Amino acid sequence: MALTLAVVPLQTPGMGKRRLAGALDPEQRALLASAMLADVAASLASAGVDEVVVAAAGSRAEGVARGLGLDTVLDPVGRPGLNPVLAAATRRLGADRPQLIAAADLPCLTSADVVAVMDADAEVVVAPTSGGGTGLLLRRPASLIATAYGPGSAERHLMLARDVGVRAAVVERVGCEHDVDTLSDLAALLELEPGPATALALPHLLGRRAS
Repeated sequence: MALTLAVVPLQTPGMGKRRLAGALDPEQRALLASAMLADVAASLASAGVDEVVVAAAGSRAEGVARGLGLDTVLDPVGRPGLNPVLAAATRRLGADRPQLIAAADLPCLTSADVVAVMDADAEVVVAPTSGGGTGLLLRRPASLIATAYGPGSAERHLMLARDVGVRAAVVERVGCEHDVDTLSDLAALLELEPGPATALALPHLLGRRAS
């Protein structure tokens, strides 16, 4: 595997995951965000990723990341939206480097999932979520294509790769498929194998259902 930088974008804990707001208060959503980030970062490190950097939306997100021993870059002021944030982070961290973007809400991600993506023989590798989003995106180098996060992003990333004439691959992995946006996504973790930090947090988030 070539030397690779992983970037994990993180919204302000407690402010993101608005579709969970009816079921979880801001403190619980912050706990969930922190736990999932810890599990994602641990899987990246175990897979041999050389450097993990959190693109942090503000000082609170930065504090959570630094509390886990992770390096950070702060999102630029006045650039809302994930794609502009990732473009700015890429410029700061080096667009000529291979870069793996990992969603921060993949609590079932394993090191084997990460290795499978990094070992794929293509310049652009997409590991889709079950809803057609992008759980992991590998670009070799990062400057090859822009990011296109949002609904249906997995197919858009593949189209961008085809448009510039580079090889693209899809790697389907269970650990990349299950992102957490809704209460049903969270409850489904009871039947799956989330990482240790998320598993520890579930009783505080789901109450009796997790006991």
